[in-house]
Amino acid sequence: MFQVCQLPLSWLLGPMFGTILYVRLAKHSPKLPFSFRDIGLLVIGYIIGKQFTKQTLIEMGIHLPSMLLMTVVMIAFSLILAFITSKLTHSNLKSTVAGCIPGGLSQMVAISSEIKGIDLTVVTIIQISRILSVMILVPLLVYSPILYGNQAIATVTAAVESASYHWVIFLLLFFCYLIANLVKKCKFPAPFMIGPMLLIATISIVGVDLPAIPTSLTSLAQILVGIDLGLQIKFGNIENKAKFLSVVAVTSSLLVLFSLILGYILVSVDRDISLLTAFIGLAPGGMAEMAVLGQSVHANLPIITTYQLFRLLFILFCVPIIMKWGFQRVEQRLEERKS
Repeated sequence: MFQVCQLPLSWLLGPMFGTILYVRLAKHSPKLPFSFRDIGLLVIGYIIGKQFTKQTLIEMGIHLPSMLLMTVVMIAFSLILAFITSKLTHSNLKSTVAGCIPGGLSQMVAISSEIKGIDLTVVTIIQISRILSVMILVPLLVYSPILYGNQAIATVTAAVESASYHWVIFLLLFFCYLIANLVKKCKFPAPFMIGPMLLIATISIVGVDLPAIPTSLTSLAQILVGIDLGLQIKFGNIENKAKFLSVVAVTSSLLVLFSLILGYILVSVDRDISLLTAFIGLAPGGMAEMAVLGQSVHANLPIITTYQLFRLLFILFCVPIIMKWGFQRVEQRLEERKS
């Protein structure tokens, strides 16, 4: 239905909204026989890895300073939105901070569970609202005349449709699965996408010509990721839910628009990167979802993935330390004022 209506990311957003509708009507979440997301990410990791060359490695090194700057600015703006959300909804500031940081639903819930005084329901709802805002607004902006995304669709579609099934693809995906499990044991984020991406990128950089993933397999991967996303999106019990959701929806949309502004700034500084690539790379969405979007409009996948991965790693390794230190400082000052 989404494809017939010519909606963006039809094979990902369609299953996502279909799953949400099913869960709401059936009033229960089905248990999947295996991790749909992991299998879908194998294919997406393959697609991203195939885009890497020796030249892209050089470009990634050049972009390191801008990656750090853009990530810090994005997190700083997220903290401002968290303060506004806390004031308007009278929610715990710790919870809104953890919810507004664009680090991914599962990652931020895991980080928040280790910090005292954080309401995981608030964190989950804010993160879910951001995911929904990103999945709706970012494709609409990318496919709009603002970013000229439609001009690239015909080119990439023709390129992908020419691909056919080859036994080498399934052999490589099997090895990708093995590598992904090794990466998972190392507790690396998004192992089922990072593992295949590293393996295929290494083979591609060496100079081996790898077969392209057929359209139907790409669509299947998006369906699996979409179903998993739909099952993740659940709204818990919270006081004054209507007001809370309205505030969170507005702040999440502002974060998406702010990433577009950062995209314009990045393009003005670095002429070698397109606005389309800059916006998708900086958008506060999941790495897999933004990679799918970037591939659908023929943007620079290695740059997009690098920016998304850098922000995720920065948030995973640096933000928890900063959050704990910041919350401790605030609590100490409050205790000093009371005394």
